Amino acid sequence: MRGDGGGALLDPNDTSADSQVTVTEWEEGGSRGQQIATPHFTIRTSIGNQELRRFIPVFLERGLRQYTNAICRLPQPNRPLETFIFGSRDAWAKFTRKRLGGDADIYLGLGRGGYTTKSTAVLYDIGPNDTLTIVAHEGWHQYSQSVFREELPVWLEEGIATYMEGFRVDEQRAPVFAAWRNFERFGELREAARSENLIPLQDLLERSPQQFLADGKDRLLVYYAQVWALTHFLVDGLEGRYRSQFSDLLQDAVRGSISTSLLAAADDSEAREALQRGLARGGIRALPGPIVASAYFGRDIDDLAREYEDFVRRLCVRGSGDAIWRGQMPASVRGTPAN
Repeated sequence: MRGDGGGALLDPNDTSADSQVTVTEWEEGGSRGQQIATPHFTIRTSIGNQELRRFIPVFLERGLRQYTNAICRLPQPNRPLETFIFGSRDAWAKFTRKRLGGDADIYLGLGRGGYTTKSTAVLYDIGPNDTLTIVAHEGWHQYSQSVFREELPVWLEEGIATYMEGFRVDEQRAPVFAAWRNFERFGELREAARSENLIPLQDLLERSPQQFLADGKDRLLVYYAQVWALTHFLVDGLEGRYRSQFSDLLQDAVRGSISTSLLAAADDSEAREALQRGLARGGIRALPGPIVASAYFGRDIDDLAREYEDFVRRLCVRGSGDAIWRGQMPASVRGTPAN
């Protein structure tokens, strides 16, 4: 639907796996709607837009294909993922308070659209295009929380979630995911680059989204735009130089062996002891941000920062927007930069 005109629906006679659904009535706290079961999702929704309601099950199933194939081959979840999509923010907030109790305020203070916790997404309708973008973003969090035995660092988890947002609608009015087709993230990135307001890579790796939000919503949007670009850099930058290592990192997350790999890469006993202390405090997310990047991508952070910043500069040149709108890698970032 994003930018492609009206409602996008698959042929109702389509019998492919991702169009096979079972629909029953569902009610929660006065909100009446439907429970929709697909091969990999259980969707409970009270949104009033019937066209969007019919579109979301196929969108989620196609999104799962993207999650498990876009960067490298990853396993399917071993149980259906739960997704709640309410028709209003009030209904969403009421359900959140009921479900999370004293922890609800943490999530009620987040930005528009909703959140994911323990692989369950709890969302609300913010308009067709934006709702689908949130569904794709939070769908990645659902997937990673369900499948990964060890969590990713925040900058990478959020970067991949933004990478998974891009899609278009094809001639058959069906969703086609295209990681580059994210004009919102690209627009924020380009504006930050033009105004010389980009976040240094060290800060991007060290600070959390909540910390950037404390600096203002605009700064948070720049953060998300830059982790979107960072994920593209690690997948496609420098002729795919880091894609294999990126794949290794994701496979280690599935196996729960990121910590083991980091400890094995430590230079000496002092570094290993510091890693062990950090891991004991709170896992991968308790570690200084650059540790994972340096260990897996084999680069000094200053060198990696120079490569990434050059990638962003070339990505933001005039004319790149046309490729982004088509869902293609801009020619400006193909290959390696001239010395």
